[in-house]
Amino acid sequence: MTYRALYRVWRSQSFADLVGQEHVTRTLKNALKEKRFSHAYLFSGPRGTGKTSTAKIFAKAVNCLEGPAPEPCNRCEPCRRIAEGSLMDVVEIDAASNRGVDEIRDLRDKVKFAPTEVRYKVYIVDEVHMLTTEAFNALLKTLEEPPDHVIFILATTEPHKLPQTIRSRCQHFPFHRISFREIVRHLRRICDAQSVEVDEAALATIARAADGGMRDALSLLDQVLAYADGRVEESTVLAVTGFTSRSTLAELWKGLAEGDAQTVLDRVDGLIREGTEPQRLIDDMIDSGRDLLLLRTAPNLPDLRDRIGGDESWERLADRFSPGMLNRMLEVLIQAAQKMKWTPHARVVLEMAVVELCHPAAAEQAAAREMARAEAAPPTEALGERIRLLERKIKELEKAAFHPGSASGGAAAPPSERPAPSSGRQPAGEGKSFRDIDPKRTEEVRRHWPEVLARVKEQKITVHAWLIDGEPVAATQDAVIVAFKNSIHRETTEKESHKSLIEKVMAEVLGSPLRLITVMRDEWQEFGDQPSGGREEESAPSPSKKEGSAEGEDMVRQAVEIFGKDLVEITD
Repeated sequence: MTYRALYRVWRSQSFADLVGQEHVTRTLKNALKEKRFSHAYLFSGPRGTGKTSTAKIFAKAVNCLEGPAPEPCNRCEPCRRIAEGSLMDVVEIDAASNRGVDEIRDLRDKVKFAPTEVRYKVYIVDEVHMLTTEAFNALLKTLEEPPDHVIFILATTEPHKLPQTIRSRCQHFPFHRISFREIVRHLRRICDAQSVEVDEAALATIARAADGGMRDALSLLDQVLAYADGRVEESTVLAVTGFTSRSTLAELWKGLAEGDAQTVLDRVDGLIREGTEPQRLIDDMIDSGRDLLLLRTAPNLPDLRDRIGGDESWERLADRFSPGMLNRMLEVLIQAAQKMKWTPHARVVLEMAVVELCHPAAAEQAAAREMARAEAAPPTEALGERIRLLERKIKELEKAAFHPGSASGGAAAPPSERPAPSSGRQPAGEGKSFRDIDPKRTEEVRRHWPEVLARVKEQKITVHAWLIDGEPVAATQDAVIVAFKNSIHRETTEKESHKSLIEKVMAEVLGSPLRLITVMRDEWQEFGDQPSGGREEESAPSPSKKEGSAEGEDMVRQAVEIFGKDLVEITD
């Protein structure tokens, strides 16, 4: 007989065999016992949690020669043939490869025919969310009023993608991730039945890697058994999966607690030389950092106790960190993991994160100093008054520059000599944005702008094609000002759907909601520069101009104090 994978050999054959889904099995068994089962079911949940297995068990239970019964006998011919997949009245359909309206119309035509060998014709549609909209529409009527001899069981990992009209016609059973303890217990039972010697630490590592999916756990166990020579140990599982051992992670966190960057970086270098991927290592550090945080804040969580396996060294290690410190360290690791997706230099990102994590006390002191500076800063009202005074002076200087005659009692300049008004429209709220410009925020936006463009391109390449013409020229705490060379690019970017997409991406990248304000580049330069119209025509400065010059120097000095040298441009 040919070899069969463990997950196929150990597929649940009865409701009693299902692991971790008691809320589903109990309801279905009661419905079968009372003969009150529905014509359509929707099974949803993560991969490897038993959705298809439950569907097959249900098909056996309704068609068993001793039933319909709460449990199939697994001895009669219908039960055996359904388990083998050879009964033509129980049809499994992969919606990912049969997603069109033609396939569903064909199914709709076939459901009219009575079953040939058993009581009920059962259709199991896997990954049903992959069906097209037209296919869903073709299925609606049949799903609502199927023939008495037909039962539909729809399975999906993404129930939110199903139309509400489909969901409302089915009884919905959400399948849960299988707990760490239940996976370890089931793996132990299989290893004992297979006469395989395996360490508890090895089973725990497999359960962590499975992430709540029993099929993943069995597939990984199968792979480990093929690799191992005799007894299965934790090192065997780590070699197959590429995961980092708990003892190594404890060493890394101990080095971080001591601020010993040299030791931690040496250990990281050794792991990478052994073949550990930087992304895998940082994911394991985030996972173990979560355990430390929970040990400090919620130490009695059952799943947490199972994960650390009663290892008191992790509890002692957790006591070396405050919850706030662990929060900040996890933020650094998560940000580094995100950066790794957008750079080919994953190792450098990891090492930078390690260096930053090795000085948590310094980070806290820096945060405290920043808070103290903020408290010692001049009150907002006083700063606002200074800004308003500066704006009044700017307006007075503009008036003196554009209408020199009015300042000395002379006639106003002829219309031909006056500067023409700008034909471009001013951005909404630009005055407020100018007052609130934050140099640090502007630099942060410019630094992350390539990532914003990349994410916009991923979501909608046409929006990226228009946005790439723009350049972020300034930013406040709640807005980003982008200057465009081409008016068509600006106007297209201003479309509501395009603008909302860009604002959503900026919020994801920069971590807070931001409005997009667009301007033309020449408008922005005119807005930021001081006007100089009419000065070249007069060789000798008038008294009013001398006063304006003195006021201008004072205004420039105040502007530099308030906005910083980077945002002030002086033109003669």
